[in-house]
Amino acid sequence: MGTLADAGAALWGTAGEYAYETYSHLRARLYQELPSELPIVIGLCAYGHCLGLTRSSLQHGPRITLASSLFAEGTGHVDDTLTHEMLHVLLFLRHENPAHNGGPWYREIRRLSPTVLGHELDVVRGSDRRSLRVPGVGVRKERVPGAIPHKDVARWPRSFRPADHDWGNPIDCPSY
Repeated sequence: MGTLADAGAALWGTAGEYAYETYSHLRARLYQELPSELPIVIGLCAYGHCLGLTRSSLQHGPRITLASSLFAEGTGHVDDTLTHEMLHVLLFLRHENPAHNGGPWYREIRRLSPTVLGHELDVVRGSDRRSLRVPGVGVRKERVPGAIPHKDVARWPRSFRPADHDWGNPIDCPSY
């Protein structure tokens, strides 16, 4: 009987090998609590625009899906997407809220960013908007100038890379 990594290589060649090697590397560096193997699927993600997706409500445990088009963008895109999806898995396995807008997501981004990005991120859930009372209208939300927007936090770590970031070499990935 082979491993999931063997299956990944058989199904997606170099892209499958890279995905499983990167999972192992990131697990050792960032996510020691995760299982040594986790199903990784390469193909089309939900809605056609997601780069990665974690399904955690499956009978046999969580599964990560990576968009096949991601590999053509460079190894760094795969690395960042797996880093992001593995955080969802970690929170799910800890029985914490794995959603982008949850307190645990923000807490873990603060913890992981020095290692992943090379610098701290001072992100606090809800700090990018504040309530404002408008006479005759009620309460509305307004953006806080200079605060890190939630949309960037939801796309961590990719959204915090500099514009000139080296995304590495592309990998050929058979797509279906």
